[in-house]
Amino acid sequence: MNKLFTFLLITVITVQSYAQQQYSQVFAKDDYSQVKKNAKDQDIENINNLILKQAARQLKEGSYPIQKRLRAYTNYQSPNSLSKRLKTSPYSQYENPTGIYFTAGDEAIVWVGKTNGNPISLRVTNWDDKNFKQKDYNLKEGYNALKIENKGNAYIQYFTEDKVSSKKINIHILGGKVNDVFERGKHTNKDWDRMLANASGPILDIVGKQVQLAYSVKSLQENTPHQGVELIQLYDSIIGIQHQIMGLTQTKRVPKNRMFGRVIWQGFMHADGIGAAFHDNTMKDVANVANLRKNSWGVAHEFGHVNQVRPNMKWVGTTEVTNNIYSVWTQYTYNSHSPKLERERLKDYDEPKIGGRITAYMESAFVHRQPWLTQAGPDRWDRQRPRDWGGDHFVKLVPLWQLQLYFHVAGKGNSWENKNFYGDIFTKAINAPAIATKQDAYYQLEFIKNACDASKLDLTDFFEQSGMLIPIDLWVDDYTCAQMTITAADIAVVKQYASKYKKPSTPVLHYITANSTSIYKNRLPLNGIEGSGFEKKEDKIIVQNSAWKNAVAFETYAGDKLVKIAFVGAGSNDVSSTTVHTPKGTTQVKAVGWDGKRINVL
Repeated sequence: MNKLFTFLLITVITVQSYAQQQYSQVFAKDDYSQVKKNAKDQDIENINNLILKQAARQLKEGSYPIQKRLRAYTNYQSPNSLSKRLKTSPYSQYENPTGIYFTAGDEAIVWVGKTNGNPISLRVTNWDDKNFKQKDYNLKEGYNALKIENKGNAYIQYFTEDKVSSKKINIHILGGKVNDVFERGKHTNKDWDRMLANASGPILDIVGKQVQLAYSVKSLQENTPHQGVELIQLYDSIIGIQHQIMGLTQTKRVPKNRMFGRVIWQGFMHADGIGAAFHDNTMKDVANVANLRKNSWGVAHEFGHVNQVRPNMKWVGTTEVTNNIYSVWTQYTYNSHSPKLERERLKDYDEPKIGGRITAYMESAFVHRQPWLTQAGPDRWDRQRPRDWGGDHFVKLVPLWQLQLYFHVAGKGNSWENKNFYGDIFTKAINAPAIATKQDAYYQLEFIKNACDASKLDLTDFFEQSGMLIPIDLWVDDYTCAQMTITAADIAVVKQYASKYKKPSTPVLHYITANSTSIYKNRLPLNGIEGSGFEKKEDKIIVQNSAWKNAVAFETYAGDKLVKIAFVGAGSNDVSSTTVHTPKGTTQVKAVGWDGKRINVL
């Protein structure tokens, strides 16, 4: 054995043994959690380590917060190992928050129980300000003396590569200040207010069942007083919705690991290798229970980035799209009376209107026949730029939203119902073997086939209408651009694959919105009288939906050519009317029923 190594090993053992032996007349246990009943004040004063001396004093007088400093820590699967298994970004690397806050230069003593050979470390991370910094301090069984180099909240790194177990490690942290940890199921709102009032550091660790947060104490005091329980429950619910969409819930693969969200001091919101990040200025939205329930889009969007299954559910042009499958459904779950895409006021090809995003999609896809990844909309009308082709990310979301509406909402009680429609697709995506040689087009076509398998329906007409199943040969925009090439031969293969299934009961699935789900669900007949039930204005008519019952959309024609489309309720905040554009050359406007029936409006 190397002589230097032997010397260092003996030195470490000697220091540890000396520390334990020197204070054996004071401490009743090796973990420094109790003092002997007959421990003398002078013996305590003779302790030359200030941290141990203070702990002994407090233990003797009964004021030492032993339950906050001596904790049992459990292990979690390595975030990197889990991300490979789920094909996502890593989940929390900050499990096991200790509730201890350190300042730079602090001395600490950490006593560690039996580790069973697992590597353990103390991580100290600065979330306090824009100067992010963290350092890991390796720990061994027994006595550890540390000098903390940076300020921040402390976490125990206890990760294993494969299966997690119920084995826990007792760890006693002496030194630093108690900052506390708020845990769902363990603490109350009274505890919440107490922790916020007494926090030693500027950031509080909040632990739920499926998510973990590190948010500013000051902002929580301002935005979440008396509502810590409700806040973490709502975050858990948001993540639970994502796990449902991902198929993890129904396949019983929801991980023990939590997702992680933290405050940042520069930028706005984003997701990265750490997790979801939210600027402190956004806490009025993301840490206010009422506001977050009303608008959960941003939180679901950033956590959704972490949960994007790649590459099978994240190919070129979809980085800011497939994560919004989570956002749009979460928003609808909490606010079905005010669905985002149907109620947003945005400019389409004609004018700013409520539902402008969807009317822009319908014209880009159904009238101009633009390929899905390059469809124009309010956020991007310039489809072609010098380096690439691209489209409005929210426009691209619309057909993905329509599928969820049809199978989960309109499908309720019907033969085509599948509440786990996306869960089935994501499960196949997660289970699919990695194929490094596949191009982005492969994943778009596989998604279409997987959607047909999940629904047991031939959805190729819908995907053709949406622009997802039409030829494209373009260099497509994304954070990293790539070639997207789908040929007529590729399309024929997909159509042949889907032909084993029957067609949907509706030939106009591409017209469904949150405004018309009950019409599709209950298969309500279209009714209306030509020449009535609308008000003429310049280049448009305002249709009274009560006079045109159960219309799902209105089509404007110039001769035989379809030139404009309005989904029912477009332009109306309460779905009482529909704004239908009638540009110069219009010859007819037709109302469309769920079954494809059409009646002339004018």
